[in-house]
Amino acid sequence: MLRPHILGWFLLLCMMGPQWAHGSVPAITASQVQGITDSARAKVLAHLARGELAEAIQAYEVATGLKAPLWLTGFKAAFDASKQAPGACQGVARSIHAVFTRLGGTPEYVKLTTRVANERVNFDIVFRLANGKDAHVSNAGLHVLVRMNGRAYDAYTGAAGLPWADYMSRLGALKPIVEEVVESP
Repeated sequence: MLRPHILGWFLLLCMMGPQWAHGSVPAITASQVQGITDSARAKVLAHLARGELAEAIQAYEVATGLKAPLWLTGFKAAFDASKQAPGACQGVARSIHAVFTRLGGTPEYVKLTTRVANERVNFDIVFRLANGKDAHVSNAGLHVLVRMNGRAYDAYTGAAGLPWADYMSRLGALKPIVEEVVESP
């Protein structure tokens, strides 16, 4: 039988012992509460930035144990051929920007214009596709796209985007193309 003073010391040690001895709950970050850790989020973002859509979706689903949300699975739709039309650029830019932002990226909207300050005339902007054909990006001298980590993303680049210098070298217009970073498309 335990002596009363030994039992008292034992109980005191149990109550005053280190926190790890009591099975403390590990700290949880805000991103984990939302279902994905920061490292998994970075992995998904890296896959998207390289145009690896299937891998990005798989990484998300493995990290969260859930089906990928519509905003992520719909990312591919921004690059459909049906979006390669003058006037569709703003919606495409919003879609691309939203996905990169939700995953912790720092995308920026870039507005390209051909309008010269003292002229009221806007000039078409064309983009040289990989097959060598020219596509009309804008009939009104205005095009908006997303730039992230030195790459351009719009309906014409595909999900992998293009290096910024390569993208700009494929654009053409009768007047100089001016680029400006803007808050919204």
